[in-house]
Amino acid sequence: MNENLLPMLKNLEWIYGIVRFLFFNIFGWIVIGLVLFFVVFVNSKSEKGYFSLGKFVANGIEKTFFLFSNIFQLVVGVLLISALISFIPVIKEAKEALTLYKDVKNLNSALKNLKSERKILEAFVDFTEDKDEIVVNLRYFAYSPVKNTDVMTGEAQYKIPGSRVYIDSIVINFDYSLVESGKAINLSLPYKIFSDKVSFNDGISINSIDNDIPLSLKLDRDDIFLLDKDEYDSTIKKLIQALVDKNKALKMGIRTFYSEAVMLYPTKNKKYSVYSTGNGGLVVR
Repeated sequence: MNENLLPMLKNLEWIYGIVRFLFFNIFGWIVIGLVLFFVVFVNSKSEKGYFSLGKFVANGIEKTFFLFSNIFQLVVGVLLISALISFIPVIKEAKEALTLYKDVKNLNSALKNLKSERKILEAFVDFTEDKDEIVVNLRYFAYSPVKNTDVMTGEAQYKIPGSRVYIDSIVINFDYSLVESGKAINLSLPYKIFSDKVSFNDGISINSIDNDIPLSLKLDRDDIFLLDKDEYDSTIKKLIQALVDKNKALKMGIRTFYSEAVMLYPTKNKKYSVYSTGNGGLVVR
């Protein structure tokens, strides 16, 4: 579809509005009359530069005759513009449908890069020296379908008051039609941490991103297949945006999304590996 067609029709809509005002509205005819009078008056001066009533009448008749002799062509033009403008909603809907089709197709390809049963985090949880807070060191992981392994994409440290900590994630459940096997598929994105002293609502965000891509979904160019890097990143960004737009989420094939947390106790030198199970929820190993 020609990308310039819709803007062109939008411009015609402005022209149509102006023509309707001028020729299908009493105030429009008043404007036309004033403009016609001004044009005729300006051209009604004699050779000596004085106003000539005879010339004014002659020019008035000539310009009025010209205007009304072209009314038919004007009406036909207005009808044609009106017909073209009526296609704007149709073209807009078709463009949106094609965009949605491409988004869903790219999401289907992106899902083949995103193994559902995978490690999303490694967590080291311990108390501070004064035992007032819990220190949570996180390593973020994404799955590389090319290397067939989980690759670390970043790390971060957080501190939170309490004696035990909860790691919460957003679980995204996709429509079966997007999955070749026909089975349920879930993706989990690290969301926030909270504790026995800090409520979920007051928790700390752990949704670390790089160029608007969550670290748990971040893949390098050599770790992606079926899509190029730009298409993959664009699809992931649209996926994340859909989480705050229920209608868009449904159109893209997201059935539901919800939050789920696992509890970790501070233990010196212990590594917790947090996995997305693929059919719902998280497990710690």
